[in-house]
Amino acid sequence: MGTQIVPSGSFVVGKKSEQSLVAHLGSCVGLTLVDRQSGVGGLHHILLPSPTGADTVFEPATYATTGVPLFLEKICSSGAAEERLEAIIGGGALVGPVSELDMVLNVGGRTAEAVQSFLEREGIMVLRSETGGFFGCKISLDLHSLETRLDPMLQEEGEVDAHHEILSPSEVEEAIRNVQPIPQIALKIIMMIQEDDYDMEDVAREVRQDQVISAKVIRLCNSAMIGLRSGVDSIDRALIALGEKRLLRLVVSATVETMFPESARGYSLCKGGIFQHALGTALVAGELAAFTGLSRPDVVYTAGLIHDIGMIPLDQYVAASAPFFYRNMKETQRGICELEKERLGVTHPETGALLGEEWELPPNLVDTIRYHHEPAAAEVDLELVTLVYLADLIMSRFRVGQGLVSTDGQALEENLRRVGLRPDQFPELVERIPRNVFQAAHLA
Repeated sequence: MGTQIVPSGSFVVGKKSEQSLVAHLGSCVGLTLVDRQSGVGGLHHILLPSPTGADTVFEPATYATTGVPLFLEKICSSGAAEERLEAIIGGGALVGPVSELDMVLNVGGRTAEAVQSFLEREGIMVLRSETGGFFGCKISLDLHSLETRLDPMLQEEGEVDAHHEILSPSEVEEAIRNVQPIPQIALKIIMMIQEDDYDMEDVAREVRQDQVISAKVIRLCNSAMIGLRSGVDSIDRALIALGEKRLLRLVVSATVETMFPESARGYSLCKGGIFQHALGTALVAGELAAFTGLSRPDVVYTAGLIHDIGMIPLDQYVAASAPFFYRNMKETQRGICELEKERLGVTHPETGALLGEEWELPPNLVDTIRYHHEPAAAEVDLELVTLVYLADLIMSRFRVGQGLVSTDGQALEENLRRVGLRPDQFPELVERIPRNVFQAAHLA
């Protein structure tokens, strides 16, 4: 049976077939509607309760108030009868450690309420509603049986080993030494971006000479996450389509991708999940930088791209302790750093900072890697670290299913104010997520 991922802010309707529709839900809400007699069903992945009025492109399927009526219209025009429809609702969680502001904003809860209210007004039967909680879930609709499943995002594997020993400093050092060196072209471009001084001809020449990096850059250009409308088949065409600065970002992204584990174990919940989260965080961070005007978007993009490099040396140890992490993240509100400290004796921000220093990355980037879970402690560039924290938080709540990421939201209000934003503007930030970030579960 084939599987089709339904991205946030969209819906898919189909007739009986050997296909499954799937959405990964954090604070988003998933709604399935089926008419068993006509053999028609669909899944709607809803991002927000209603439009915020921000100066963004209006996409009605993004919101409960405007999207669910369109979803209903589409499913009925495909042969379903409204009076026979059955609905199941899931998602709308308060993901990870939450703050009082999270409870007040309650974005997921308000989205679920808007969906429920519309269905009640239309007289559509809701067979099941599993919303809220503190962890994400997966909603799937089997178009052959027209059955809907709601499953926890994390599935436990095996028993927790109570006698596991934490890593010694020498083991951490060895894990860092075993990480392949960052490609020189990546370091070169990071410094160019940092200094806002680059020779594009020189960069393009180096990329053309490296067939692996060149192929990865072209693949990224053509991926749904980057969202180019026309196909790219060469570095020269990529330069024309993207412009110099965007191409620089993609070259860094392509070189960094080679360093992240590709397996669906450890920190990743899908193949290449850690890198997908990193790339999404980079894209969102760049948008936040442009919106606030506080930092250069290309620098913030780079910081977002490498904020989780500490996961690279620790990934093998997290994979070995998967039941511990899965169970604790599913059943408690403890964050990933707290669990790493307990289980491994070290956190991925700490390990990442050591790795960044080993690579001689600029101090502001090392600062971001070290403090992206606690921006208030930043020592070099508070605004840069805060923007990456906010991007990481948004990704961990609204683009789930990629990895073991849980960003503590307890200081959300403080961090919003730190970059000149009001707490009630948080939904507007979510609305500014580039829609292409949601478009693909995998880049390959």
